[in-house]
Amino acid sequence: MTDERTKLLGFMIALVALALVVAVFGERLLTSASGPENELITWLKKKEQPGEPFDGALVGQRVSYQRLSVVLGPDGQSATVSGTLDFTGRKEGVTVSSLGFERVKFAKKDGEWRAVDGPAPRLAAVVRALERRRRALEAGDIPDAEGLDREEAERYRRLEARRFTVEAWFIRSEKEGVEVSEDFRLQGNLPDRPVDEKGSRRLSLSEDARGEFSFPRGLL
Repeated sequence: MTDERTKLLGFMIALVALALVVAVFGERLLTSASGPENELITWLKKKEQPGEPFDGALVGQRVSYQRLSVVLGPDGQSATVSGTLDFTGRKEGVTVSSLGFERVKFAKKDGEWRAVDGPAPRLAAVVRALERRRRALEAGDIPDAEGLDREEAERYRRLEARRFTVEAWFIRSEKEGVEVSEDFRLQGNLPDRPVDEKGSRRLSLSEDARGEFSFPRGLL
């Protein structure tokens, strides 16, 4: 009977010790024990919570990572997670909706995995390019390019008190390229009349070796 009580007491002490370890080290210990692949996927899945920041003012509202695959670096201190990202959120009043390919690079520092360029680097790069274009159109700074609608570009340039705002970007991101549908509003004054237009426009973006995006057929 004494032996049984001793064993029971030892078991209870071990259970309490385990609970203390989990309380102190928490999820880091558990995810480490499950392997780096699960740890990285768990890291991304946490970004699915509403209100999570993705890049500066870009904030997610409905986010889902799917079909994730992990490739670990040979040193075990770096990794790349590829998959699809279904994202709906906002950036400074603009609705951003995106579906498509995403690749996230990670590095391990001080025992923790960190996303080198954020949790959605491709989406962030696309949004940055779209924002640069929006500012250029509002300023009337529209360079010539093959495929540019030159008549429309000249109309933008001639507008006084020009204001170009975007209501929404709907992004389809594939490995081969990115297509965007943009809902916009153009306001200003031409010499003969005021302008206040709402419309939608289709845009094509291409990616360079640095992972940045541009508009090979022009801004319009």
